[in-house]
Amino acid sequence: MKTISKEETIVEHLTEFRKRLILVLFYFLVSFLGSLLLASEIYLLLTSQFSQKLIVLGPDDILWIYIQLASISSLVWTLPFMVYQIWAFVRPALTKKEARALLTYVPASFLCFVGGLAVGFFVVMPSLLNVLLSLGDGLFDIQITAKNYLVFVLHICIPVACLFELPILVAFLTQVSILTPYFLIKYRRYAYFILLFIAVSITPADIVSDIIMTLPLILLYELSILVSWLIWKRRKGV
Repeated sequence: MKTISKEETIVEHLTEFRKRLILVLFYFLVSFLGSLLLASEIYLLLTSQFSQKLIVLGPDDILWIYIQLASISSLVWTLPFMVYQIWAFVRPALTKKEARALLTYVPASFLCFVGGLAVGFFVVMPSLLNVLLSLGDGLFDIQITAKNYLVFVLHICIPVACLFELPILVAFLTQVSILTPYFLIKYRRYAYFILLFIAVSITPADIVSDIIMTLPLILLYELSILVSWLIWKRRKGV
C-alpha cells in the first residue's frame, strides 16, 4: 500500500468522509423520491401472485406501505453507489493493482444483494407462506392485509439479501489476508450451527421453514469457501 502523505491530517480525512457521506445521503434521497413515484407499480409487482386485492385497515397503512416500498427500493439502488464511495475514500491508500481489484466489489455487492432479494422473494418467501397458510386450513377464515403481507415479505427478503453478501465479505477478507479458506473449512461445523440459528431466528417455528431457509445459507457458505480458495490461490501464485 502507498504511504499516506503527512500533510493529510485527521481533519482532512473527516472532511473527505463527510463529503462522501453527504453524497450517499443525497443519492438515497433522490432514489427515495423516484421510488415513491413508482411505489404503486412496485406494490403491484410484489402482490402479483394474489388473485384478489389485499385489504388495508386505514389510510395510515397506505402511507406506511408506500414509504416502506420506497425505502427498500432506494436502499437497493444506493448500495452500489455507497460501496463505490467507500472505495473512493480508501483508494489513496491503495496501489493501482489493489484499487482495481477492490473496484470489482462495487458491482458484485449489488448483484449479490439483488440476487438475495430475488431468491428470498421467488423461492424462500412463497414456500414459507404456503407452509404457514396450510397450518390454518379448515380452522381459520384467513384474510391477509397488505401491511402484514409486506412486513412478512420484508422480514424474509431483506435478511436473505444481506446474507447473500457473505461471499463478497469473505472475498474481501481473503483479499486483505485476514481470512483463509483453511479457516472456513476448519470451523465449518460451527458456521453451520450459526447459520441454522439464523434460519430459525428469521423463520416461523416449524421444521419445514427452517430447512427451506437453512439450505440456501449452507450453499452460500460453501460458495464462500470456493471464492476464498480461488482468491487465496491467486494471491499465493499457486
